[in-house]
Amino acid sequence: MDAVPLSRRELAAASFVGSIVLSFSSIALSQILLGLAIVLFLSLRERPKWPPGMVWAAAFLMLTLVAALLSGSPASAVPQLKKLFLWAILPLGASLAICRTAFVWPALFLAGSSALWSFWQFYVKWQTAAARHEDFYLAYVASRITGFMSHWMTFGAHMMIALSLAGAVLLFTRQSGWRRVLLGGLVLIFGVAIVLGETRSIWLGSACSVAVLLSCWRPRWLLALPVLIGLIYVVSPAAIRSRMDSIVRPHGELDSNSHREVTREVGLRMIAAHPLLGLGPEGPGQHFREYLPAERAAKPLPEGYYGHLHNLYLQYAAERGLPALLCFLIFVGINAREWIARPSALRYFALAALAGLAAEGLFEHNLGDSEVLTLFLGLFGLAAAPREGE
Repeated sequence: MDAVPLSRRELAAASFVGSIVLSFSSIALSQILLGLAIVLFLSLRERPKWPPGMVWAAAFLMLTLVAALLSGSPASAVPQLKKLFLWAILPLGASLAICRTAFVWPALFLAGSSALWSFWQFYVKWQTAAARHEDFYLAYVASRITGFMSHWMTFGAHMMIALSLAGAVLLFTRQSGWRRVLLGGLVLIFGVAIVLGETRSIWLGSACSVAVLLSCWRPRWLLALPVLIGLIYVVSPAAIRSRMDSIVRPHGELDSNSHREVTREVGLRMIAAHPLLGLGPEGPGQHFREYLPAERAAKPLPEGYYGHLHNLYLQYAAERGLPALLCFLIFVGINAREWIARPSALRYFALAALAGLAAEGLFEHNLGDSEVLTLFLGLFGLAAAPREGE
């Protein structure tokens, strides 16, 4: 039987889905496919469709550009401005009919492979610390598992999103018996990877993702969530329990509690000084010391990275101004309301992943990573996409 050639529309849809899926393993390949999807869609010469509330997203992007131009050093904003290309995911998703299966299973396969690789990384780190007679907690917190990614924060966000996807497919779709077993196994794998990652903001976000899934499925099962968290604490190795304890009892500067206090304080001072347009993209890192309170500047800062504010909301407001942050939040809220009003398995996944990313964003500038931003925007594009045949 002769193969039927794909049309440009089908190739565009395949490239679009591939760009989202490959963000779990290679951002370079992901962006190449996204660029191909854009070119193929433009060749169709069709008017694009848009997700709900796109005017607010457009306002956010416009204010980002204005903030960059008026920052006094627009060239320094280029790293963030280049990421605006990823927002093409929104009209592509709303305009192209996609096959849900073509996204779900490849994404779960890549994310699962990354999680399994991280287990080996954890074992190697454990054995290395033992061979060197090092305290594992001290050695590990500064060099955690990353899976296929280069940083544990990005890896943790990937695992949280993958957990939301596997959970939504398991709870809200009809699957054969062996597929349900496979999905349950993937939920367990992603959960273990999240625990072993020892990233506390990811723990918070994952708990919120699970809470959303349970609320949409069987609300009474929310009562089991605190029990599950308690059980994880009890059965976890001492190093992981110690990391959980650090939320309220940090190990000096090893844990980032005091570091986060400084970035939060400086971020609020930046926003108070530049509420309308901020300091420009990348501005908070470049001008950080200028906004330190005198008592902070007079002594060494806690150990940590001060290139951004480790809070998505403070970062956007300090970079681009409070109006830009408001536009961003309104866009997100309009779409979340649409997903709740017209639910589907894919939209339950989007809601859960969005809840996790929103909670994690309180303690990390998670959308500063292209890998995470791609998946974040992919939530809106996939949720707005028409089904095949529509």
